Amino acid sequence: MKDKTVAILESRMRDHISSVVRKYGGTPFSAPALAEMPDVNPAHIDALIRDWNFTPPDIFIFQTGVGTRALFAAADSLGVADVLLRLLESAQVVVRGPKPTAVLHSRKVRIDRAASDPFTTREV
Repeated sequence: MKDKTVAILESRMRDHISSVVRKYGGTPFSAPALAEMPDVNPAHIDALIRDWNFTPPDIFIFQTGVGTRALFAAADSLGVADVLLRLLESAQVVVRGPKPTAVLHSRKVRIDRAASDPFTTREV
């Protein structure tokens, strides 16, 4: 790798991979191939939560930290986060991995079931 520029398409491990590239004389160039971008329609979220207030789901499955954060951010901005939290209290809460778990814990949401490593949908 000496004197070569190496594109790093990974974003989670970018710092670690960059240090390995530097160790072998290369120059790291960070170019993440993907990024999770929430696509949130606040009106739809508002309608869902209000509908759930009348017909509450039995189970909620949280698969990504990005999606979980986006849901709570929308609920906060709409002023219905307290309704969402109450609904979660009365339903089973399932998580796929550590990222949605962290978001839910920050909101003091009880988690009933969690997928095991490697945290894929199959484990859910």
